[in-house]
Amino acid sequence: MSPTEAHHPVPGSPPLKVLSLGTQFAGLGGVESVLRSHHDTDAHEGIDSRFLVFWEDPVPEWPHACFLGFRENLSIRGARRRVAAAFPGWEPEVVVYHTPWGWPYFDDLMPAGRRILYLHSDIPGLEEQLQTRAHWADGFACVNDRIAERVMRARPDLSPDRLLRVLYPIDPPAALPSPARPCGSPLRLGFCGRLTFEQKRIDRIPELVRRLDAAGIDHRLEFLGDGPERSWLEAQLPDRGRCVFHGRKSGEEYWRILSSWDALLFVSDYEGTPIALLEAMAAGVIPVHPAIGSGGDRYAADVHPDLAYPAGDLGSLTSVIASLSRWNPEAIEACRRKSIERVRGHAAAEYRATFARFLRHIASQPPLPKRPLPQRPPGMDWLSFRTTRRLMEWRRRWKTS
Repeated sequence: MSPTEAHHPVPGSPPLKVLSLGTQFAGLGGVESVLRSHHDTDAHEGIDSRFLVFWEDPVPEWPHACFLGFRENLSIRGARRRVAAAFPGWEPEVVVYHTPWGWPYFDDLMPAGRRILYLHSDIPGLEEQLQTRAHWADGFACVNDRIAERVMRARPDLSPDRLLRVLYPIDPPAALPSPARPCGSPLRLGFCGRLTFEQKRIDRIPELVRRLDAAGIDHRLEFLGDGPERSWLEAQLPDRGRCVFHGRKSGEEYWRILSSWDALLFVSDYEGTPIALLEAMAAGVIPVHPAIGSGGDRYAADVHPDLAYPAGDLGSLTSVIASLSRWNPEAIEACRRKSIERVRGHAAAEYRATFARFLRHIASQPPLPKRPLPQRPPGMDWLSFRTTRRLMEWRRRWKTS
């Protein structure tokens, strides 16, 4: 029996208690967006949710989230105290890890119950992490097929009803521009997300702009989001007539800016299925994504095969953008309509109901056989996260030398 077909809440039954664990909650990323959506809507699905956030300081407007404010110099012992004291007297029936991090440090502090690993991105090292995590969980949620395949390779005995292929939720406003709107001159290119070198690789963007200029492509590049490398990027792209930094936006202003673009660009090393890409496609923006084997490049290729360009190849990306600038209005409109149609299955209401059913299904099932968590050497909990990480890095280097 599929988890999406059964286990509706029984009228009058108590809500299912679910604890979600994440490294961040209030930031710009897709994981954070999903967590905040659950915070706001789980109660409507009969889910009593709490959120434990490891690496952010308290943010008062989220009453069901406990922000632990971890720092690199915090000892594991101190971190465990914070986790243990987070929600006194409240015991979850399901614990959802939205990060592979932290499990060995804290899972023994969690009440008995089912464990779900929610994998949002095909991060470097995931395959190695799944050699253990896949044998600690009772169910898995995966945002694309490649991640689901990694889970099944790590745990081939997993029954299909224990794995949910997630369609990330988007909730666009009804009044979005028509796909038949004219293509801009200059070509309006957008980047939406964290402005950071890690994963998003914004260090590639200045070279891309130089290549676009050398190719004579009339363009305007806009950035929607923020991040630690924003100042660096602003200094690299000083022409505010052609390179616009909007910062972090939300609500009507976010959708207004996003839907004004002709194309959305990614230059990432790795992704899951970016929510920004889904939202842009819902607004009829054409996605351009590197072929990194994630959900994003599959969506882009479904709109047009040329839109998934070779990963890290700025020459190919320049050629894709040059081609877009020459497309006639009919071709542009056709791609915009394909973009909109491709993401229709991501309606937020459907995601929420499907995920709630999956939670109830896993809660109703017997636990899977588990491998024991690794034992930390005596005294290690007195060390800081920074020292522990350095010891682990030294140990890996010693093993491979």
